[in-house]
Amino acid sequence: MSKSKGCAVPARVLPAGPEPDQHLAISAPGLRGTELEPVQVITGKIEAQLNGDASFADSLLLRSGQRSLTADSGTYSKESGIFEVSGGVEYLDPQTLVRGDRAVFSATEQRVEFEAAEFELPTTPARGSAGRISVTGTESLQLEQVSYTSCARGNDDWLLSAEKISIDRNAGVATASKAKLKFKGVPILYTPYISYPISDQRKSGLLLPDLGRSEQRGVDISLPYYWNIAPNYDATLTPRYMSQRGIQLQTEFRYLTEAHQGVLQGEVLPNDDATGESRSFVSIDHQSMLGFGWRSTIDATSVSDSAYFEDLYGSLSATSQTHLDRRIDFELFRDNWGAQIRFQRYQTLDDAIPAEEKPYTQVPRLDVWGEWTNGPLGLEYGLAGELAYFERDTGVTGLRSQVRPELSWPVHKGALYIEPGVAIDHRRYSLNDVPAGGDDAPSVTIPVYSVDAGTMLERTVGKNRGWLQTLEPRVLFVQIPFERQDDLPVFDTLEPDLNLVQLFRKNRFAGNDRMGDTRQLSVGITTRLINAVNGSQLLTGTIGQILYFGDRKVTLPGGTASNSNSSDYLAELSMNLYDSWSMDLGYQWDSDQNVTQRAEARLQYRPDKSRVLNLSYRLRRKSLEEVDISVLWPLSRQWNLVGRYNYSLLDNTPLETFGGLEYETCCWGARLVVRRYLANRLGESDTAIAFQLVFKGLANIGDSADRMLERGILGYGRD
Repeated sequence: MSKSKGCAVPARVLPAGPEPDQHLAISAPGLRGTELEPVQVITGKIEAQLNGDASFADSLLLRSGQRSLTADSGTYSKESGIFEVSGGVEYLDPQTLVRGDRAVFSATEQRVEFEAAEFELPTTPARGSAGRISVTGTESLQLEQVSYTSCARGNDDWLLSAEKISIDRNAGVATASKAKLKFKGVPILYTPYISYPISDQRKSGLLLPDLGRSEQRGVDISLPYYWNIAPNYDATLTPRYMSQRGIQLQTEFRYLTEAHQGVLQGEVLPNDDATGESRSFVSIDHQSMLGFGWRSTIDATSVSDSAYFEDLYGSLSATSQTHLDRRIDFELFRDNWGAQIRFQRYQTLDDAIPAEEKPYTQVPRLDVWGEWTNGPLGLEYGLAGELAYFERDTGVTGLRSQVRPELSWPVHKGALYIEPGVAIDHRRYSLNDVPAGGDDAPSVTIPVYSVDAGTMLERTVGKNRGWLQTLEPRVLFVQIPFERQDDLPVFDTLEPDLNLVQLFRKNRFAGNDRMGDTRQLSVGITTRLINAVNGSQLLTGTIGQILYFGDRKVTLPGGTASNSNSSDYLAELSMNLYDSWSMDLGYQWDSDQNVTQRAEARLQYRPDKSRVLNLSYRLRRKSLEEVDISVLWPLSRQWNLVGRYNYSLLDNTPLETFGGLEYETCCWGARLVVRRYLANRLGESDTAIAFQLVFKGLANIGDSADRMLERGILGYGRD
């Protein structure tokens, strides 16, 4: 939620003070051996005794560094180093403002004490009153019998009252004892001890609970405990109660050292009340710099059962997962070459996937690559190699080796470049469980010929030639002769959808089990319209197609050969219209069948940070067609409307729908969102209610609805 205008406590600057009639500089002894700045005294009238005591009248200003203390009158004792001031007393430093009738300032301890005073913390911002206030330097603030709020003066919508509050600016935290939180005069929380941040520094302690409700889980309450173990280690322990599932424990451990970093996560539900089974989740995301150019990565996730995310999570991204990746990589980087060793397997979550279609385990896989430029005669050399062993309970398994040397000759003439090249792709297998009559050691060697060429043209256009327009054509010719590959297994290869990246790839297959035969010319052109003054981009558009000069016979199992003369047309367009409108379009058209294969359109209206409206349409022929509307819109100065409607035209059913209201003032806010979404792959839906109460400058209570809104509404932000 954004801050409303006029809500923050006004910032203050150190007053200049009156022109001095008398000026006195006092050098106080250091506190605990610390060098302290002298205290300057500026006053209209002074009476001083021979022993150094003094009294001041007709206004008084004490200065010490960035701190000041003003009053109507006061006295100073040289023996104790104490100023006693009265009448309109005001203390000010860069982070604190205190007002009262009387105060005592110890020059030796750099401490100011007030009785019955009011305070403001402009950098938090917050304000309040206390029976006693003690300010030590600019680091520590002690308050007794205190009331504290971030609301503007005259408004106490939420109020934290406590017997004592200690604010440590160095640690960035405040602690309160015997604290009571009132909202609209109604007590909603009492605790003998509470700690809350006043900066972005970390501190151990209980966080306020998350509250929610859904049909799948019932009442959902989480109470996180944050443990700041060390500057480079921390953990969060979260007991979670679900009325229809039971009690779950969630943990997260983060670490960062000179050579290692990562996040460990774990969850356990000992006995799910709905299924009667124990359920768990484990995840690790780790990186290590091993020295000598080596790096290791572990990225692995595991759950106890295939319905874990569907039952215990509430997002489409989680419930739509079909596989969980588990891999360990060791990578070596050198100036011109590199290598990677990978161990990888998957956990399949979709029980409908048959065994023969589940992904293979790779134990291990070695990839080596290199590139050497500026060789003799201006040639460039490349090399890629692979050695991988594939395992699975069903089907053919075995070893695949591949080597691919490449030679190219890049030529640049001004803005024009042309790069002819040739590569040799050689693959060999050593297979197990081959069907009767099959070859257990097939191999194939295929040359790849290519010529890549392009240029970039520029011109200035528009009034006063304030716009720069580019024209960037590119062509890629590829010839790969046909070699029969039906006897080769398919371990990790697929034919991806056509897109602008695939348009300029030499092999139409992704993976090393197939090399697609072709004689083709890829043609594409991009244009951009750029503001010549500030570099902002108004428009970018690309269109492209592949022209074929022969049939393509190599296929994946179950596929059919292609004899079309061209690929589908591809087009993409992005525009920033004026200051508030933006549009993105994507289109794929099959000219042979005269049908649209893919279409995407998104229109966003965002006149300012508090208003956003998104309209989008997505089409994948025979697999997906949906519309998506989302909005964040203020109904008044304090009320906002939030909502999303994501509807599948293909299935005639909503995928996700939510609507809610936000209310905010200068010091507190609230969100209430009702959401219905597709909960599992069977098409069953769930309804959830999220409520969040935000006390600005203190904490949030309730379900973290803002995360859901940020995910569902493009352009939504709490700032």
